Amino acid sequence: MCLLMLAAGCRKKEGALTAELDPAPEFDTRTPLGVKQKEMFEKYGVIFEYKWNRFAYAPNVVANPARVDDVLPYMELMEEVFFHAMDSVAGPGLTAVKETPVRVLLIGNGLNYGGAESFGESTAGQAGNIQPNRLTLGGLTPFGAIIRAKGPDADAAYFSAIYDQAPTSFPGEAGLIGFIYHEYTHYLDSKHQIPAGFEKPSKVQYLRGSDQYLRIDQDVAVSRGFLIPYGMQNEHEDFATYVQTMIWRSDLQLETGYLTNDTTRAKHQLVTQYFNELGIPISALRDYLNKPSVRARLLALKRKYEQ
Repeated sequence: MCLLMLAAGCRKKEGALTAELDPAPEFDTRTPLGVKQKEMFEKYGVIFEYKWNRFAYAPNVVANPARVDDVLPYMELMEEVFFHAMDSVAGPGLTAVKETPVRVLLIGNGLNYGGAESFGESTAGQAGNIQPNRLTLGGLTPFGAIIRAKGPDADAAYFSAIYDQAPTSFPGEAGLIGFIYHEYTHYLDSKHQIPAGFEKPSKVQYLRGSDQYLRIDQDVAVSRGFLIPYGMQNEHEDFATYVQTMIWRSDLQLETGYLTNDTTRAKHQLVTQYFNELGIPISALRDYLNKPSVRARLLALKRKYEQ
């Protein structure tokens, strides 16, 4: 007992627990890219990364890194169609503090799981399922070519890539805007989950990992409660494809081509309510993105980089 008391008396007093903080990021402000990275971090608390680290995901993941020259144009595109848009309809405090990923990783084309470019599952974007605070966006290589292209059809191809058909992302519907918000929706899903009850109307229709959706026609998908066939994979892709379609199509287009049965109407209402409760009214977001002033700024962005 004496020995125990002596040992207890000699024991050092433990210090108060303290949290370890990551060092503040450093940016090379000698370059326009570094200046923009610093600006986006200070304004939105987001770190844009483009140097590929396969171990950020898994040892068997391969990807082609983004060309440095393509990073700044893509960041400026995202600033216009995501950050400025969110600020416009939701307010800067929401975007910067509450509902934005901590990191955005930009890559050349896509991620491939399997360790070889011809093997495994390939994806152009990713959010939520592996690293909830990171949004991974691919497609910088084709976008870099599109924004720099000149010629009689170059402007039309540029706007088509942004608004209608993304050059490499899958699904490509709704262009790069749809792609960005599709992946952002996965981030919201990981943070808030899908809308309560969203999966119930289509529960027996999900294909659960199968690629059968590739053989489903658009009208058949809608009749089964989905806005595009890609959403038939599972409730998470279903939710994300609802968002990308709702931010793409006008009210009239939705009513006549998509919301033609009780299931699509019910799920559309749940998604609308979900975003309203987050303070991000999705119809206002869509209307903002289609303003002539936004298109004018996007065209000015193209002129800046044309070669």
